[in-house]
Formats: sequence, C-alpha cells, structure tokens
Amino acid sequence: MAGMSRYIIARSIQTIITLLIILTLIFIMFESLPTKPQDLLAINPNILPSQRDAMEQLFGFDRPVTERYLLFMKNMLTFDFGISFSSAESVWSLLEERIPRTMLLFGLSTILAYLIGIYLGALIAWRRGGVMDGGAVVLSLTFYNMPSFWIGLIFLVVFASELQWFPLTGWYDPTDQIPLFEVGSIGYKIVDIAWHLTMPLVVLLLLQLAGTILLMRTAMLDIIGENYMITAKAIGLPERKVLFKHGARNAMLPVVTSFIIAIVFAVGGAVVLENVFSFPGMGALYIRSLLQLDFPVAEATLYIITLMVLIGNFVADLIYGYLDPRVRM
Repeated sequence: MAGMSRYIIARSIQTIITLLIILTLIFIMFESLPTKPQDLLAINPNILPSQRDAMEQLFGFDRPVTERYLLFMKNMLTFDFGISFSSAESVWSLLEERIPRTMLLFGLSTILAYLIGIYLGALIAWRRGGVMDGGAVVLSLTFYNMPSFWIGLIFLVVFASELQWFPLTGWYDPTDQIPLFEVGSIGYKIVDIAWHLTMPLVVLLLLQLAGTILLMRTAMLDIIGENYMITAKAIGLPERKVLFKHGARNAMLPVVTSFIIAIVFAVGGAVVLENVFSFPGMGALYIRSLLQLDFPVAEATLYIITLMVLIGNFVADLIYGYLDPRVRM
C-alpha cells in the first residue's frame, strides 16, 4: 500500500507539472497570433461596454505580458473563462452542455474498445491459425489504417442518407418520431440521444477496436508459450481460467500502455468526427471558435480537452501500476 501511495503522489505531481507546461504553451500560441484578442474585443458590436470592461480586467489586455500570463494561469485553473466574443454569453455556459457529450462519446468508445478488444484479442490468440484469427487480423488492419473522417463520411452516406436508419446530425431532436415513447419523456430523450450518438460512437469504436485486438493478440501469443501457462494447462485447470486469469492479465500490460496513447487519439478523432457528423461537442465548438476568432472559447475548449486527456492518462497510469508492481518500485 505504501508503494502504491508513493506512486499515486508521484504521478499526481507529474500530471500537474504537465498541465502547467501545456497551459504555458497555449498562452504562448495565442499571444503570438497576429490578431490580438483586445483588438477584436474593441470592435465587437455584440459585447456591451460593461462586458468589455470586465473582460479587460479578467485577462489584463492592457497590462504587461508577464501579468497577462499570471492572470491567464489563474483564470484557467479556476475555470473563469470570461465571455464569448461571438455570442456575448458566458464561455462556461457554452462548455457545460458540451463537455458531457464529448466525454460520453470518446469515453464510452474507448472503454468499450478496450473491454471488447482485450477479450477478442485473447480469444483469437488462444485459437490462433483458424478462420477467425485470419479474418480478425484482416478486418483490424483495414479499420486501423482507415482515416476517421473517411469512414465517417461512408457511414453518413450509407446509413443516414441512403438507408435513413440514423439522423445526419445533432444530439437531440424533439421532432423525431420514436414509437412507444411520449415526446419529452425521459425514455424518449435517452432513446433519441442514443440514436444520434450511434454512428459517431460506432466509427470511433471500430477505429480503436482494431488496434486493441491486434495488440492484445500479439501480447497473448508471447504469453502462451511461457512456462506458467504450460504448467497451468498441464495440471488440468479449466481453459477459461488459464486464458483469462493467467494469460490475459499478464498480456494486458502493453495494452494498458497503449490505452494512454489511445486516449489522446480518441480525443483527436472525436474532434474530427464531431465536425463530420455535426455533433455538438467540444471538438465542434473548438473548430467553430477558431473560425470565428473567438479567443476565450478557443482557449477554454483547448484547455478542457487537454485536461480530459491528462485525467485519462492519470487513470491509465494507476491501472498500469496496479497490474504491474514493478512499475511502482
């Protein structure tokens, strides 16, 4: 327990330092742009004089760069993002409805991809050499090398435009006709949201699942020939117990390592796919804010996306430390 506690503390400090470095890079990136936020704020007709004064005080546009940096760090760490240049409303009010959507999309896809991928990868490796093994490898390699926006467009054309099984865009539409549920009821909302979420979720799941299956299969093939696996089979333990308790647990170590990388790519893929499917999440908001030169929203969305990635990495680090005691030493 003491070793795990020290490991958690060390990883926490590492995550905080990483966050501060990334925030500094975000500040430098936006400060180096030729178009300055204070210039846009001064000519923006949507912003009231009282709001303009509050934004200038919040971000310190008229102060030296060192003071602006300290104010920027304080605002980001306290989640005080100010007012949107384009809509003149609170940035946080824009974020709070979109954060759960993006977390649901890429969080659910990543968790499902690893739960399914670990199981299928271990099973395919155990029954290697058959039709199932060959077919899984071919399909995994196909989806693994396919761009997310391309497969997203294919899904839109086939399942939304031609077959009309799923809606083209959106998150929730009270005009949808859903049998057995009354419009506006909780059941109606859940089913309608799930209906809109299905296509982007399936696309992300297929892309992540492909790499997970290949990695787990390779890791299991290395484990199967180990002495403890041969001994477990020789003493008559059930096949399922040998496969999952003795084999899969040890083969999961490189898979958990890839989970850290997959979180980053899942967020990146979600940003692209949210725009392909017009899904109103953090990625779509970030791209829109960049196109509109809405600096407060762009900084806030980039910060929240970064924070979500770091939290995912931190959780994956803890899982890795739990699975492999050598990491905690």
